[in-house]
Amino acid sequence: MLTGWDYLVIGVYLVFMMGIGFLWSRINKNSSDYFRGGGNVLWWINGMSSLAAGMTAYSFTAAGAKVFETGFLLFIIYLVQAIPMLLVYFYFSGRFRQMRVVTICDAIRRRFGKPTEQFWVWTALPLGLFNGGVMIYIVSLFVSAAIGLPIIPTIVILTTVVTVLAVAGGCWAILAGDFIQMMIVTVVSVTILIRSVLLPEVGGFSGFMSKIPDCYTNFSLFERPAVWISLLTMFAVVNTLRAIDLNSVGAKFLKVKDGSHARKATLVMIIGMALTPLIAFTPVMVCKAIGLNLAEMFPNLSNANEGAYVAIAHHVLPQGMVGLMVCAIFATTLASLDVALNNNAGFFVKNFYNDIINPNASEKTLVTLGRLITAAFGVLIAGAAVLIATFRDVDLFSMLLKFNVLLQFPMIIPTIWGMIYRRTPGWTAWSTVLVSMSVAWVSQYCITAEQVAAFMGIALPLNALEAKDLVFVGGGIITLVVGTAWFFFTTLFYKATTTEFRSSVDNFFKDMATPIDHVAENSVNQDAIQYRNMGILCNIYGGAICAGFLIPNLLNNRMLFIYCGGAFVLLGLFLLSIHRRMQKKSRDRY
Repeated sequence: MLTGWDYLVIGVYLVFMMGIGFLWSRINKNSSDYFRGGGNVLWWINGMSSLAAGMTAYSFTAAGAKVFETGFLLFIIYLVQAIPMLLVYFYFSGRFRQMRVVTICDAIRRRFGKPTEQFWVWTALPLGLFNGGVMIYIVSLFVSAAIGLPIIPTIVILTTVVTVLAVAGGCWAILAGDFIQMMIVTVVSVTILIRSVLLPEVGGFSGFMSKIPDCYTNFSLFERPAVWISLLTMFAVVNTLRAIDLNSVGAKFLKVKDGSHARKATLVMIIGMALTPLIAFTPVMVCKAIGLNLAEMFPNLSNANEGAYVAIAHHVLPQGMVGLMVCAIFATTLASLDVALNNNAGFFVKNFYNDIINPNASEKTLVTLGRLITAAFGVLIAGAAVLIATFRDVDLFSMLLKFNVLLQFPMIIPTIWGMIYRRTPGWTAWSTVLVSMSVAWVSQYCITAEQVAAFMGIALPLNALEAKDLVFVGGGIITLVVGTAWFFFTTLFYKATTTEFRSSVDNFFKDMATPIDHVAENSVNQDAIQYRNMGILCNIYGGAICAGFLIPNLLNNRMLFIYCGGAFVLLGLFLLSIHRRMQKKSRDRY
């Protein structure tokens, strides 16, 4: 399906991504730099990185398959996730940064104490590695389908690229890579969107709406209203929880300069989340409307619908540009591996090795160990992805729903309430996780869709889609309700805590409410180098994309490379101009 030119584009991209790590390697002076960018990351880099982390290959594969079946239902679910980000903007983003910690486990220690910190390290580590395996498997599934390479070698190649980037440059390289990759996703996916809607057989937006199946807009044709409304409501709750969860979105704000930059980064995320379903899902629905034969195109996929986005991209893009599309989808998943590699390495190095094994370790030792552990975690993630590829027996969408209920929800509950409500003992967090996980496993394997339907007053029988969605809704509600009830139940034991513990928690909440003072806290100003390095990267990669004009295509198809590469070059020149002004201002001052 791909030409030699496409493989060349993919090869250039992979080499470029590994090179990013070496460009940023010199900026890592200590463990804070390596694991959270020294807490000095500019808002526009952080915002694009956070957006990339939420827009993984899942959006184009598993979610794309769901859209192929149900149309605008998931479109609406994705739009809804932008709403709770307003809570983050007005209340949480600044407070997350003002915790003044390097890792989220540091925040857990300050809020719940050292024993809970260690519980979190050894619970979050395997979950993070498994989640990294899931993400690399998803993107490898996509890339494998697109280029025709067996999935196991694809997993090895992609994990190697991600690991080299993370090992060499740490958090700085990951964030820079996220920014570049989000730019790739934007220019390529917008191109696919426009070209797919303007296909002669589609006839623009009005023609598109007339050709899609009725069930795409009338959800009751595939699920009864009580089911899809409950599913929509459940996703709204889940999106709200994730938006204010320290483990996911919250961790991103540990890296920005201050509360003001955190809020600006949040605005970038809100705008991006609102546009994501438009650019990711509309082409999938066009694929359905024009009747592409996915089973014939992807005979090796267990669920051919997961290749819908690849199919429509092949249909509308010229040679070379298809390779750039593959790069774009891979790009979206690299950001999610931040948690699996860099953040998890930070847990081990800062919250176990430095806290327990060697409290007097030098910063050079911590950075070196961080590189070694990141490399080791890359191997473990690849192994997890291979195991998933070997033993997977459910569709991706269902697999990720189970992962949410069984593993992520229990970790979310105590971190959310713990950052809002302070009158609980130190054992609240780990006990809430254990109770929630137990309930989640019971709900998934002992509670049936028919029981949930009976509780909700939904008549039987259920179709396969309704049964699957009701299991998720029922399990999610039970886990969240029981976990929250247990968290607040532990309030009864708050008075038994020590004065020292309560004073520590009070200081933690006081810090969260206190803005960052860069002068008093001796913050290092690294603004100029961020503008310079990002400008250089944009110009280099933009020039490489523009060179695609030389690939044998029709003139209008060649111009696509100028449009995509030109966007990078213009942005790069703009960033470098800001860097020069900053340098001139600094010289004039002295």
